[in-house]
Amino acid sequence: MGDTPYQEDSVLVAYGYHPDRAIVMLDSALLLGNINEYRAQFIRAKIYSKSLLKQRQDSAILICEQLLQHDSVINAPHDQENILDLLMVTSRTKTDFEGYVKWATQKAEVCRLQGEETEQWRTEAEIGMVMAHLGQPEEGMAKIDEAIRQLDESGSIDRMDAFIIAVKRKITVLNEQGRYAEVIPLAQRILHRLDHYEQHAMDYAEDSYRLSWSDKPTDRDRYIDFSRAQANGFLAGAYAMTGDAAQARECLSRFDQSGYGHSFSARRMIIPAQMALGMYDEAMVTSDEIVRRMGSDTINDDYAVILRDRAIVARAKGHVAEAYNLMNRHANLAKVLSDSLHASEAHDYAARYHAQEQELKIRETESASRIKSIIICVIVLLFMIAVVFSFYYRRQRQIISEKNHALVRMINGTPLVTPADEAEEPDEVGESGELEESETNSALFDTIDTAIRMEHLYANASLQRQDICTRFRITRHTLNNLLAQHVGSSSFPQYINNIRMEEALPMLRDNTSMTITAIATAVGFTPANFREQFKRQYGVTPQEYRLNL
Repeated sequence: MGDTPYQEDSVLVAYGYHPDRAIVMLDSALLLGNINEYRAQFIRAKIYSKSLLKQRQDSAILICEQLLQHDSVINAPHDQENILDLLMVTSRTKTDFEGYVKWATQKAEVCRLQGEETEQWRTEAEIGMVMAHLGQPEEGMAKIDEAIRQLDESGSIDRMDAFIIAVKRKITVLNEQGRYAEVIPLAQRILHRLDHYEQHAMDYAEDSYRLSWSDKPTDRDRYIDFSRAQANGFLAGAYAMTGDAAQARECLSRFDQSGYGHSFSARRMIIPAQMALGMYDEAMVTSDEIVRRMGSDTINDDYAVILRDRAIVARAKGHVAEAYNLMNRHANLAKVLSDSLHASEAHDYAARYHAQEQELKIRETESASRIKSIIICVIVLLFMIAVVFSFYYRRQRQIISEKNHALVRMINGTPLVTPADEAEEPDEVGESGELEESETNSALFDTIDTAIRMEHLYANASLQRQDICTRFRITRHTLNNLLAQHVGSSSFPQYINNIRMEEALPMLRDNTSMTITAIATAVGFTPANFREQFKRQYGVTPQEYRLNL
């Protein structure tokens, strides 16, 4: 099914010019398994959000609200942002400003928690536009201007896109206020930023969610075409409203030459410029298409604008009675819409949002003050801990040094004591046979001990009990008895280690040019074992012993 037209990309392309066809393709893609249920619902809501039918717009909002509760979305901030974006678009299409501010506020909070600064400022610009529309023009414009200031730097496609959107939101507010001359430099800033991107594309980070889904140059060209066409559309409208017909027609020509300029949404955008330039027939073609798509749902701002435009056209063509009738219908519909707006909670919600924003700033100031106090306390505490630790560390080193010096003095003044040396002398000599045997054993032990010491047998790290038994032709039992009688223990390794320690001690003390590793090897220890045995025997390491001589 790789070549089937019923794929997500095909649906998304189709919905821009034929929404009903896109729905059919979407259902087919879902049936064929080319798209999952969650994604299909999201795209369905996206298609419905572009509809002029109130019923479909309501369906889009209902679907999005359900998707926000979906298991895969609850812990997925990126998906939450996409759905909230769609809710914002749909609310704007419905002119539901209360809903728009609600969803935009939620999205800004999600972005803030995720550290998505660019997207947060993009959304703040959206909120500023609605605040201006709801009767707070200064606060709203200040919010948009701050977003533009924060986003006005090159080097990132995502930041460039957010900057363009923030500028477009300001243009929307200026158009609503009739400040058309101020639109011109803003639209030109959009064109300059797009030109800079095209000339220095390699210097821009590829981080835009609008372009991240595709590496095709044609997709990027489509994005540039869309943004540049809208900027030319803004310029065409502004020049037309300020009386510069030549410039307006030139911008309108560039708009018409763009790929985006032929779409339905583009034709809707350019109607005010066409009306101002007297291009009534072109404007009415698009208006007729809008009315056709609305069906019976004509209680909205779009239809009110169409009635006004048709009245202007009728009057321009000399149809006075028709123009009068259309203007009356426009006035009546405008009153109905105005009453509905004032009866809604939109203004209250905007006021609550403004109050919450002020409260948030106060909390941030208080929080910053608390954090500063905590930081100062932590610094003072750390300083005190450092002083105490420094004193404790110096005192401990002094204690250890004194202890080591005492141990060294004791080691140098006290010969190595074995358990045999500590054994008590017998009170009396036994029978003559036992005495003779004892003397014989003593002579044998002395012979063995002398050989081990004088011939440096102890220096052999692999010396074993059996090696001594073989050399002196005695049994292991006999050797064990000799060790028990003369050393106090039958442990041959301990006996040999004691000899090694006796030999190592004067080397450490008198031969300071010889390394500890060399001394360990010379007496039959490994360096690690020598350190362990020395520490166990004397309470200090060989290194500490030397340092405290």
